[in-house]
Amino acid sequence: MRTRRWLWSAGLLAVVGLGAGCAHDEAKQARNRGEQVGEAFAQKVRFADQLSLLNQEQIVLGHLALERSENPEVRRFAQELIRDHNRNQEDLETLAESKALSLSNVELATDDLAIGGAGAEGASHGLEKGQEKYDKKYDKQVEKFYEKRDELAGLSGRDFDKAFLKEVTDGQDRGKELVEEGLDEYRDDTTLAVFLGRTAPVLSGHLQRAELLKGYLKD
Repeated sequence: MRTRRWLWSAGLLAVVGLGAGCAHDEAKQARNRGEQVGEAFAQKVRFADQLSLLNQEQIVLGHLALERSENPEVRRFAQELIRDHNRNQEDLETLAESKALSLSNVELATDDLAIGGAGAEGASHGLEKGQEKYDKKYDKQVEKFYEKRDELAGLSGRDFDKAFLKEVTDGQDRGKELVEEGLDEYRDDTTLAVFLGRTAPVLSGHLQRAELLKGYLKD
């Protein structure tokens, strides 16, 4: 369903340190150091992946609301969701590119970059560690979302509006948790922290708006 490549940044390789001709102990240390750096890098990629998935889900939900909802306030909110999450996704993709983080996407096919050396070997192992488990989790998330999307597509009127707002609220709550985790975990990464700082109020605003609309739609 999906393919991914790891984009290796010069910064990552500099931290790992390369050298095919080092002694056995030095090579072992380089591999261990590389594996630690690779694991940390992979965790950051997966974190960015989850933010990207959230944006894509909210954009799809927004478009669905424009197709199915007849409530002008719900439709206006859907337009805001699409606009804000498109902007956030664009900023996230720019940030990911600057940090050589590859984001998962359906049918994304690219080639791996080739590197060498003991440190790079360890980093490669660190990057791959836990990837299969994460891919399964990601695919399950996508499957679950498609099920919810299809359920929503079969609704109309107030039933649709209520179900739509619930899905949006659930997604925004998940996004807030992600952002909070990221601000704690990556507080030393200035550019990522700034991005998350800009994202947090957007999610909070959407949550407030959704809750207001949910109250308005109550029987």
